[in-house]
Amino acid sequence: MTKNIKVISFYFSLFIFLMTCVSVPVYAEEEKLDKIITTMWVFFPKAGKTADFEKAFKEHVAYRKSMDDPRKWSVYQADMGPKMNAYLVRACCDSWSDLDDYRQWNIKSKASENWQENVSKYVAHYERSRSEADFKNSHWPADVKYKYVGVNTYRLKLGHSAALAKDKKALSDAAKSENWPYNWFWDESINGKMEMNLAIPYMNYGAMAPPEVKFSQMLAKHLGDKEKAKELLSRWSSHFKSVSYNVYVKREDLSM
Repeated sequence: MTKNIKVISFYFSLFIFLMTCVSVPVYAEEEKLDKIITTMWVFFPKAGKTADFEKAFKEHVAYRKSMDDPRKWSVYQADMGPKMNAYLVRACCDSWSDLDDYRQWNIKSKASENWQENVSKYVAHYERSRSEADFKNSHWPADVKYKYVGVNTYRLKLGHSAALAKDKKALSDAAKSENWPYNWFWDESINGKMEMNLAIPYMNYGAMAPPEVKFSQMLAKHLGDKEKAKELLSRWSSHFKSVSYNVYVKREDLSM
């Protein structure tokens, strides 16, 4: 499995999925391109309090449902790495003005008060971040079913924004045109580190095995030239300081 993960990371670090939580799941409404803001919370339970945290979290979710929370939250946990105890809670997607509306809903529903009274006492540390979803270059239909999400995180170089956007479009267009057998979703951080994420959904580990036709081969077919494909992939990799990969498990029992 470790070997497969490394192989997948290699292929997808060249091209080829948040949160809720991380995202986590993402809900791609391509006809609503103003709704591009994703929100991610990351919670770390106190040592020895994981069970208490989950119980209180579920009760808090039930409270939010009873108050008709307008957001759909998805919860994830890392399958590998040093932060497997973290809970990633992700919602997609809002317009900028929706953020103001949600703040008003939060005040009216007293959702934050409920969280502080019942859940926060079990939390050692938490973080919140937002990203902008790129629906135009994503391929994630609303009916996608999955249990795992493989996420490549790209750390971006300064001064590469225009060239990166051009190359991302070229790679995404090629994948769509050639019916690349995966769904995928792009988003880019709007706070903290300059990072971009690419999420790929899977139903099981078997689906994570490398495809028979490599992405580079598909790209060469699309461009009609192996050298052009090689040049594009080389240019693509030059936009990043580093690339990391992890698999996240969707916690359906905690999501709403």
